[in-house]
Amino acid sequence: MSNDLIVPEILLIDKLEEMDHSLAPSVWEDMREKAKQDIITIEFQEKHVPEIVKAKRKMVIQDFVEKAIEKKIIIKPEPTEEVKKQLHRLHVFCCQRVINKREIRLNPLLLPSHALMEMHLALTAIMISYRLITPSCPYRWDRNFFEKNIIADKNQDGETILKFRNIDVNSLNNAITEEFVTDWMIYRTYDGAGIKTLMDTKNNLLELPNYERGGHPAAEFSRFQRKWKEKVNKKEEIRNDALDLEFRKTLIQSVAQQTATELLSAGISAVELLEKICNSKNLTSLINDTKPLTQNKETKQISKHSKDRNDFVRPQTNMITSRPKDQSDIEDYIDELLDEE
Repeated sequence: MSNDLIVPEILLIDKLEEMDHSLAPSVWEDMREKAKQDIITIEFQEKHVPEIVKAKRKMVIQDFVEKAIEKKIIIKPEPTEEVKKQLHRLHVFCCQRVINKREIRLNPLLLPSHALMEMHLALTAIMISYRLITPSCPYRWDRNFFEKNIIADKNQDGETILKFRNIDVNSLNNAITEEFVTDWMIYRTYDGAGIKTLMDTKNNLLELPNYERGGHPAAEFSRFQRKWKEKVNKKEEIRNDALDLEFRKTLIQSVAQQTATELLSAGISAVELLEKICNSKNLTSLINDTKPLTQNKETKQISKHSKDRNDFVRPQTNMITSRPKDQSDIEDYIDELLDEE
């Protein structure tokens, strides 16, 4: 097996691994092994191809790979640096995807156009996915819209040009994420089983309910993203409901403790309080039922204090009320008191 044919594709895979830390190392090793096996098959099928043809093919492919890795991508409208990084990563992956196609091996000059078609497909799938999980996106943003308004081209210097017409830069920045790009790479790496591999990776070897596989790659991928987002949102809703219920339980427990403390301090015995709790339909009725008891106790206490006070001043009151009212009687009464002293 000639290393000349292996070097370009391995170089792309090495560059992808350098830029990408989201995939396991075993994925990159599988990609390298697959690339080698593909080249062995191609060499066996083309064993009678003249060496000069192989040399030209190798030169063209090597030149394309170097440009794909080194050349910047021109993007309009200009997104954030993070989006540029993800688009370059996606671009290198798309080049790796098509480099071993049979038609490319027969005519390496087709490599740029096939890489651009793969890039266009990837961007269409990602933008549809973003539209399906973002309610604020215009309804007209369907697959036909993105296929027409996403332009992937090359300039005379070999640089890749990506144009997003009628798509605002904020939507572009929010759509081209590391997660979407990684999902697309997983989806496209495994021919024929990409969606199953993506589903197993994202959903922990479980099927998504009501998800239908098949169809156009962009539609299948975006449909998966919609179902996956629905599941994530459902789990988040259940989690929020659980937190809300826990908060309500804690609040009710705190209020119940405070109410019980107030009722006990008002003079209700613990046994009476337990009986009323068991017999009351709700907390309001319990409080209403205990109000007369607390009021009666307060009234009794006030009456008791009043009685004690009246008993204390009664002799003085009797003395005052028994005093005579006319002048002579008053004088006699005073003399009587003086004699007693």
